[in-house]
Amino acid sequence: MVGGQKSYTTNPNDYKLCEEVGYGASATVYRAIYLPNNDVIAVKSLDLERINSNLLFM
Repeated sequence: MVGGQKSYTTNPNDYKLCEEVGYGASATVYRAIYLPNNDVIAVKSLDLERINSNLLFM
């Protein structure tokens, strides 16, 4: 833990995505399991194509 918060890796193999729990204009949120310690977490997956196309119209 760092500063009272847990830290997680950036390795995609450390995560198991489960069901979708929400979405927005440029991202989808999934319930996921952080495999090294079986924590249930939320993972926000950005759609970079939608983000880039949204920036063109700003």
